[in-house]
Amino acid sequence: MTRRAERLAVIGLLALLAGCNDNSDVDGDGTVSRAERAAEMRRDGYLAMQPGRWRMNFTFTDIEVPRLGEGEKANIKAELAKGASGLSCLSEQDAAKPGPDFFGGEGAEDCSYNTFDIAGNRVNMSLVCGMGDLGKAEMKLDGTIGDSDFQFDTDLAVQVPMAGKIKLKGAMTGKYEGECRGDE
Repeated sequence: MTRRAERLAVIGLLALLAGCNDNSDVDGDGTVSRAERAAEMRRDGYLAMQPGRWRMNFTFTDIEVPRLGEGEKANIKAELAKGASGLSCLSEQDAAKPGPDFFGGEGAEDCSYNTFDIAGNRVNMSLVCGMGDLGKAEMKLDGTIGDSDFQFDTDLAVQVPMAGKIKLKGAMTGKYEGECRGDE
């Protein structure tokens, strides 16, 4: 290969890599708005989720809390997983463009996306949610999503007033269970 051909190949590769830097926060304000999320989903051919009843489960495998013993850490992991897991009803309208509250888990409120990148069935998102008296939670979800299930690796940081920042790693799964029953 000639030097010119090598240079052209490198330029082509750099252009391709630059195109891979897909950021749905188009206006750069640090939050992915509903319109920006919808545009990202349209652009990447998102397969809408089934509207109806969804069961979400969190499991945590690792926890970082200063000054706590292993038994206390295990209790915190179990309590947070139990408290965040639960049922949710996804409306017909939201199935095409699920909001951040849907992925925030039980007890999360006023969630907003910081990033939301989707390509086919691969999703990478980060969101911030209020947790009532517990403070706020920052969550990164990375994994796959389909019309009737999803599986994410989860990084969660909870800012608790009395204990400071608690960091957890684990997984979040969701499974479609049929029509909403009104008890979600």
